[in-house]
Amino acid sequence: MKYKIEFFDFWHLGSGVSAGAALDALVVKDTDGLPYVPAKTIKGVLREMVEIIDEEKAKIIFGQEGSNQAKSYFSNATLQEEEQKALRANPSLKKHLYDKITSTKIDKKSGLALDNTLREIEVVVPLTLYGEIESQEIALLKKAMQMVKQIGLNRNRGLGRCQISEVKDAN
Repeated sequence: MKYKIEFFDFWHLGSGVSAGAALDALVVKDTDGLPYVPAKTIKGVLREMVEIIDEEKAKIIFGQEGSNQAKSYFSNATLQEEEQKALRANPSLKKHLYDKITSTKIDKKSGLALDNTLREIEVVVPLTLYGEIESQEIALLKKAMQMVKQIGLNRNRGLGRCQISEVKDAN
């Protein structure tokens, strides 16, 4: 099954890397510097939803530590191939895929910013990514996709609002 993730807001999936003094957290990017959602992230959010629906089927679909292997395959979610080609051909356009958000912790009593709490994180602009899932439990995974409303860092602050849905073939 082919699927798409439509992001409605800025989103951040951390790479675990910072940009020194410029940014505290960078988003995960492929070798061409393009944003993507790793398969393990897709698998993780869908697993969480499937476990709510049917815990035993979740063990079959996603595997269980130490006992059985997963019976499904998840690809990374990436930009469409045409978009990737256009961005590779025009590298100066890549910078328009990203922005930064600044935040700081505020003292509840004084209302002032606390020292050393200023953070800047890189975010990706709203866009649509595509991937594939191979599984015997597609109907259950479609249900789980409908339950996912946000992915990534700072979901409680409005980042990562999204919708995951099946992409129907044009044929």
